[in-house]
Amino acid sequence: MKSKKDVILHLIISEIKAGKNPAKISKENNIKKQTLQYYLRELKKNGLIEKEGYGIWKVKKEVSISTKASKIKKQIRGHAFNWKVKFKNDIDWKRRLDNENIKYQLIGIGRSTPRIIFNGKKIWFTKTGLVIYEPKSFYSVSGFTSKGLAVYELDKTIKMLSRRLKVDLNGYLFTTSREHYGQIKNELARQYNNKGEKLIIRDDKGAWLWIDDSHSLAELETNKPDVSKKVQDWYNDMKKTNFEVTPSFVMEALNKVTKNFELAQKEIQNLKQENTLIKNQISNTLDITDISPPDYIN
Repeated sequence: MKSKKDVILHLIISEIKAGKNPAKISKENNIKKQTLQYYLRELKKNGLIEKEGYGIWKVKKEVSISTKASKIKKQIRGHAFNWKVKFKNDIDWKRRLDNENIKYQLIGIGRSTPRIIFNGKKIWFTKTGLVIYEPKSFYSVSGFTSKGLAVYELDKTIKMLSRRLKVDLNGYLFTTSREHYGQIKNELARQYNNKGEKLIIRDDKGAWLWIDDSHSLAELETNKPDVSKKVQDWYNDMKKTNFEVTPSFVMEALNKVTKNFELAQKEIQNLKQENTLIKNQISNTLDITDISPPDYIN
């Protein structure tokens, strides 16, 4: 059983392997800089990483972690990870596959891209590296730790593939072309599912939030590790005001405050002008040059 701390430590190691510096790891994974520095010291102390220069770290040895159930209450299901992996050197994939008698299909334009099923995963061998579709789901307390588990599974797959093809696949960079995160047992999702309805919210880049009951888990799904939690927090906050404090309500209130502030400024300016006028009038009335000397009585 692994703790939340173990998952975060592995996530940091995975990000370092991906060539990211502490500033980028902190920003992309929503980890406070002080917290990240604490974990980096822990990893260095245990001989897992070493510092090569300012903001540059290197992984010295691997750590293990389990994707099985733990004592931590799980709320997020990370899934549908589509990994794009790039290696520092070009590799003749067809020759490697043929040498090791690994069956493959040629697909894509001109049927030039080999694809295999390896360890239950579809893997495409491209000119620049690999594309790996991960069919597993990774349950955890947050989208970030869920992604950490998925990254560990990716690293394990590449190591197994390296041994099977008898080729050095160390020193790679990776990113995702797709990743989904579902918040399990979400009340809004449950309401939509009970009605047999779907919710899909899109922007100019495509769908970023949806409810489709694809796994009967009452999931509010998104394509970023932190969005579904933020959306749920927003709905819960809105519920406190019976959904009356909407963005439009806030903007109207701000406009009223701004208008009242402008009116108040005008009134203050008028008062200043009147105050100056009164001062001038008093000054003219009490001008000593206009006062005659008193008559003395003998």
